[in-house]
Amino acid sequence: MKTIILSLAFVFLLAGHGIVQSTDSQKTEKASTTQENETVKLKVTELTCAGCTNHLYKILKETKGVIDKSVEYPGDIAVVEYDPKQTNPEKLIASIKEKTAYKAELYTGKND
Repeated sequence: MKTIILSLAFVFLLAGHGIVQSTDSQKTEKASTTQENETVKLKVTELTCAGCTNHLYKILKETKGVIDKSVEYPGDIAVVEYDPKQTNPEKLIASIKEKTAYKAELYTGKND
């Protein structure tokens, strides 16, 4: 009985070690990928409700090169993480203007 318990403990120990190594390598891989991405804040006006926010979120989600996004309403700020090899802030702004009735510009942090 002791042998079985010790054997099981050993197996769980090895399995746990493998899981930790796998998680660490995933973190390293994500970190190296994230370092290549850039983030931009956009001031988006004409957002009048939460539905507008959802619409903008969907447009950004469908835009090539967008990795992650968040839209603050009220506040009218879109924070977009993107792959600079596939898009840039000017293309993001153009996409928003082309596909919606919203106005977008780079966020300067000043009260408008």
